[in-house]
Amino acid sequence: MQGLARRRFVRLGFLAAGLLALGACGSRSNPAPVVEGSGSTTAPAGKVDYEQALNRWIDHPEEELIADWGVPERAQRLTDGGQALEYRRIGTAGQMLCTTLFTSDIYGVVRSWTYRGADCRAPRLGDYGHPG
Repeated sequence: MQGLARRRFVRLGFLAAGLLALGACGSRSNPAPVVEGSGSTTAPAGKVDYEQALNRWIDHPEEELIADWGVPERAQRLTDGGQALEYRRIGTAGQMLCTTLFTSDIYGVVRSWTYRGADCRAPRLGDYGHPG
């Protein structure tokens, strides 16, 4: 059983890395330091405020996340029946400010998150997916 769980975790990691790599594509006229983080049920380590905001979604239904953050830029069904939800924050010049990826289980409950960006913050309505 542990082998199956480990393979699923590795596949999920590759999917998350791929989505983040795609989200990182784009031009940067003024590169800022990039902060990365990931988590599930562990304590935050890094950009504390943002990670604490992300940790609040662990063990909550993805419907609540979508109601609060809006429709994700991309959603992908995972082989284990869960889902990956990607949110992007784009600057006014079209540069990627932040990409945040949540994953949920087969029951639609958020189980983990990961992010990458120079300006990540908990969104206000319409903040992600649109320039601003």
